[in-house]
Parts: sequence; structure tokens; C-alpha cells
Amino acid sequence: MKRITKAALTLAAAVTTVAAMAVAAGPASASYPHSVRLQCTAAPVNGALHGSVCALASGQTTAPDNYSATIAATRVNLTFPVTFTLTAGSLPPGLTMSTQSATSVVITGNPTKTGTYNFTIKAAIGSNTSTIAYQITVTVQGPPDQLVCSPSVNGGFLENGACVLPDAEIGVPYQEGHLATSHQAGGTLSVVSGSLPPGLTLPTTFTGAADIVGGTATDPGVEPGRNFTVQGTGDQGQPLYQAYTILVDQNLPLSINTCCTTLAPDVGQSVAKNLFLTGGAAPYTWSVASGQLPPGLTLQTFSDPRDANNELVGTPTTAGTYTFTMRVTDYQGDQATQQFTATINPPLQITPTMPAGTVGVAYSQDLIAQGGVPPYSWSIFANDPLPPGLSLGTTAPDFNNVLTGTPTQAGTFSFLISVTDAQGYSVNATVTVTINP
Repeated sequence: MKRITKAALTLAAAVTTVAAMAVAAGPASASYPHSVRLQCTAAPVNGALHGSVCALASGQTTAPDNYSATIAATRVNLTFPVTFTLTAGSLPPGLTMSTQSATSVVITGNPTKTGTYNFTIKAAIGSNTSTIAYQITVTVQGPPDQLVCSPSVNGGFLENGACVLPDAEIGVPYQEGHLATSHQAGGTLSVVSGSLPPGLTLPTTFTGAADIVGGTATDPGVEPGRNFTVQGTGDQGQPLYQAYTILVDQNLPLSINTCCTTLAPDVGQSVAKNLFLTGGAAPYTWSVASGQLPPGLTLQTFSDPRDANNELVGTPTTAGTYTFTMRVTDYQGDQATQQFTATINPPLQITPTMPAGTVGVAYSQDLIAQGGVPPYSWSIFANDPLPPGLSLGTTAPDFNNVLTGTPTQAGTFSFLISVTDAQGYSVNATVTVTINP
């Protein structure tokens, strides 16, 4: 798994809030903030923030053309209903705004004309106000043109609202920066915030399926990634907006780290082993090139979707030695392979009975464990004592592995004991020993 540090990208609405302060009566006066704040991305609005504009759900003029979008506000230390007012622009023809609750209004109707409509709404309770610019795009049928972020379309992964494109490599011509659109009909795009990595450029106009970031990346310095936001128009002038990230890697050959090519868990013990690489350009995909994974183990993605199937996980079910070869492939098609060996040990178990002893006669017997990986370390539980007169002793390389001493009391004694093998796996069992008179 390749460790990648990404700069956080935060988009915030331009929301103006005027808050009044109320003074409570009493011997010691205290002030409490009052505010009203319009929402965009949170439910029930579920809009998309395009810079300072909240883009609401799109509409269409052909059936089914019923449209509904909620404008909502939050209140802090206020109980009166929020008043919503359209202060600039206009709703799409055929749509109206009506009160739905004390903190929201609903825009409903049947759009009658295509286009992109921008308008501003103010929410107010007395002198407490909040304003946001909204946008609704209406098409004849279907969703408007939009920028697409998909592994299958442009190798992009949407992370925290930004489309992370395939990595560039220093000194290698970059051809993977496809800013694909859903209508695949060309358009215009420009960078409105942030910047492309040094050496890369973006044409302002494009035809076909995508605008393409091209060029040859140079050393980006301390921060290997660049965040940038593009804005423009697509098919029929419909608005396009999306934040992107491109990471720039050192130009190194792709290889699998050889530090951790063996594993030796016990049957029944859970396994979670990450696979590591160096070089190449993300995104990466891991697969088994040859051989067989131990029964009960599979590949899964650990955390970063741009490093797919990079963790070996599961619970081994069958003891034995398994040899298999892993392959990693980067987005440019470069591959590397490495052989791994997994030795699955029999399950760690404790023999539950011990030879009998006699009161007043010296006793020394080994605690017996099978499976796992020796040496073993034993321990007892404080609330479950050993037979009177006996204690745990050690014979290397194990620890506390001998029940020894001179019994002082007859009877059948049971006690809970734990054994831990060399890999840190532990099991508990109740052991019984009889002491004769």
C-alpha cells in the first residue's frame, strides 16, 4: 500500500449571517448568540456546493416533470418561524416556492422552459438573516451535462468531494488527466481555484468526451499533490463544476516490498496483512498471479480505494504451507510480481488433564500445548488458584510451563489457564489435576 498524503479541500458557501444578542434578566446578565443559517449540502436540501452557489436538483420539461426541492435553514436560540424571501434572480418558469414548515420551504411545480436559473433566497427571523445563491438547471429530459468521476471512466475516485485523478510521474508525459463529461459533447473549462501540478496544463475548450490535462510534470516540491477546481459549460451551455486532485510521484519502477513476504498464523486466528509497494503511478490493483491463497483468506481493499485488494484478510481453516505470487498493476499498465509464503499452523490448544499427584509427595509436571508456534508462555487467572502447595515454574525456552511443588490438600482441582505462543496468539482452557491423599 502506497502512503499518500492529500491536501484537504474545503468548499464553503458564502453565507451572510447577522446575529443579534439577547440579554437575560437577572443579577448576572449573560448573552446568548442567535442566528439563522441556510443549508446546502445537508439533508433535506441535499444540494451541491459550486463555489458560492448551491446547485439544487435538476428538473425537466417532459414527463415525468414533477419537481420538488427543499430550502431549509437552521435556528440557534430562536423559536419563531423562518421567513424565506426570493431576493434576486428568478425560479424556472413553472416552479413556485411555498412554506412547508417553520424552518423550510419547498420549490415545486412542473418546469416549462429549459435553461440554467440562478436566484438568491434570504432566510430571516427579525434582524437575524442568512442568504445563499441557488441554481436549478432544467433540461428537456434527463440530467444535465456534468463532470464524471469514476474508476471505469477516467480512473478517478471521489474523496471528500474532490475527484482524485490518476497520478502523474516526474518527467513522464501525462495522458491520464481526463475531465470527462456525462454528455460527451464538448464544452469549456477553466481553473477557478487552486492550481495544476507544475508542467501540466488544461485547454479551455474541448470536443468529445473530455477535457484532458496534459504536459510533463516537474518536481512539485514538498507537497506532491495539487488541488484545483474547474468551472465551465458543457452540452447546451449547462454548467460544469468539479474539484480535482492530481498527485505527482517520483519516477521509480513499480515493485512489491520484500520485507513482509511470509506469514505464519494459526488455524482459527484472524489475519489482516497489508501488501506494500513502491514506484509506479496510482491507482493500483492487486491480484493473485499464481498459486493458491490459504483456505479462509481473501483479498480486500484496506482503506484507500486507489490501492485495491491490497490486504490479505480472513481466518485460516486448514494447516499447511502455501506459496502464491502476488501481482500489482498500476494505472499505466506496469506490473510487478512477488512470491509469498504462508505457513498455517495447527490451532493452539491446551491439554485439559494432568497426571495425578499425592499429598506430601513432590510434584512436577509440564503443562502441555499443541499447535501454534513455540515457545509458549503460560499464566493463571488471579481468581482461579492452583491446588494448595503447587505453583508455576519455568523450563526454558517456555515460561511458567511447569506445575511444581508439594501438594498439601487432597481433592480434584480445576483452574483456568492461558497459553500464548511465539506469535502472540492466545487460548484459555480449564485444566484439571487430582491430588490423592
